[in-house]
Amino acid sequence: MKPFQSIAGLLALAASLAGATAAHAQAVGTVTNLSGVLVVRSAEGTTRLLAVDSQIRRGDTLMTESRAYAQLKFNDGAELILQPQSMLVVTRYDYDAGKPQQDNIELGLAQGGFRSIAGAVGQRSKDATVINTPMGALKGNASMVVSLQQP
Repeated sequence: MKPFQSIAGLLALAASLAGATAAHAQAVGTVTNLSGVLVVRSAEGTTRLLAVDSQIRRGDTLMTESRAYAQLKFNDGAELILQPQSMLVVTRYDYDAGKPQQDNIELGLAQGGFRSIAGAVGQRSKDATVINTPMGALKGNASMVVSLQQP
């Protein structure tokens, strides 16, 4: 066996094992509409392209390319549209329809922007959703538009 083939085989095996670990993580949302390229880096460090109906998991970093828009729907019914050249991290997502006291959603917007419509968590508690940006944290239960402008 050539060295290149065995290294390629090991890399393929490692990628499949990492994918299996990610597959066991609980989905917190889904890509419902997509125009352009949407890339995700999982909490485990694997990177892949997303398509409509792809699942979003806690720990994922979502990145839209230039001219790309991605519409996401979270398990609590919240919807979010990522703008081009955006980077959004799903830091925490705790939602159980029967346990409102445990609601806790934390997203990080490193660059770009989004428009969102509140879901059940936003309607039940104004303090349960936090959006962290380089400029500070946003809390609230309302629908919002957030856009970071580069200087």
